[in-house]
Amino acid sequence: LSDDGRREATTAGRVLRSYNVEIDEVHTSCLSRAIETAWLCMEEMDCVWVPVRKSWRLNERMYGGLTGLSKKLISQLHGEKQFKKWRRGFDERPPPVDAFSPYYPGNDKRYVEMMKDVPISVWQTMIRSLEAGRFLLARKMPRTESLKDCMSRTIPYFKNDIMQNLYSKGSMKNTLVVSSENAIRGLLMELCDITEGDITSVEIPTGLPMLYDRKTRSICLLDDGKGDPLSRYNFGSKPELLFKNRITSNGSGQQQQQQQTGRGTAANNSSSSRRTRTRGYYGDEDDYVNNARPLSLLNRKIAFCEAGIGGRA
Repeated sequence: LSDDGRREATTAGRVLRSYNVEIDEVHTSCLSRAIETAWLCMEEMDCVWVPVRKSWRLNERMYGGLTGLSKKLISQLHGEKQFKKWRRGFDERPPPVDAFSPYYPGNDKRYVEMMKDVPISVWQTMIRSLEAGRFLLARKMPRTESLKDCMSRTIPYFKNDIMQNLYSKGSMKNTLVVSSENAIRGLLMELCDITEGDITSVEIPTGLPMLYDRKTRSICLLDDGKGDPLSRYNFGSKPELLFKNRITSNGSGQQQQQQQTGRGTAANNSSSSRRTRTRGYYGDEDDYVNNARPLSLLNRKIAFCEAGIGGRA
């Protein structure tokens, strides 16, 4: 993480802590920046003892032959139009990376040892065994991915692992998911009923805790007291796809004021105080603090790598 990324992760944990959100479980990818973000957030929340599960299925989208290249260079080599298709298209795959490239997951010890749930590649097994002079089992790992491909691994993991644990034995847990932009975009596309055509208009801000509301199939934010989030964060050209009824038709947050008790919210408020809250992006306090214990989604990417290009750590 950069210094800005560390500040974002610490701030995210501080905001969650100020609302007394208790995390029961953390899911993150195998990428070091995601893991570090989870650590910093948990440390700020004083819950470093909470179980952390790492899965390659929450990794950022595999950008194939574009991995390691800057956005500017890709635009120069392939044109801005093609770059935008690769970056924001739903089923547009970049050129595949060579199987012997250092960017190919099959050449990374993390994935060789961890990715046991993907098919075996007979060709790769033969080549690598001949090269090593001994038998080496190789699996068919992604050489490039579209957002659609990325969703084909993140959504099953979300449903079969995260959701099952979330509601295991009749209890409802708070789960923090720390991942990268396209992994989060794909999950929210499914969870918020966003169409293939509209997902290109959705952006995910870095280091911002977003709480998912299963009833409205939308996200809401924890009010940090710093004003309109759309003026400070980039949610894309159609933020209403994420917030739905929490945003008015003109794209601005509902500015209805209501008085609520401050119990269990900001740390600097006493239990007997009252505070004025703005509804809209933030919803009703009871929706996401006191009642249904929502799922937390946290996008941990550092700002300079927002699209996921240029890093695989």
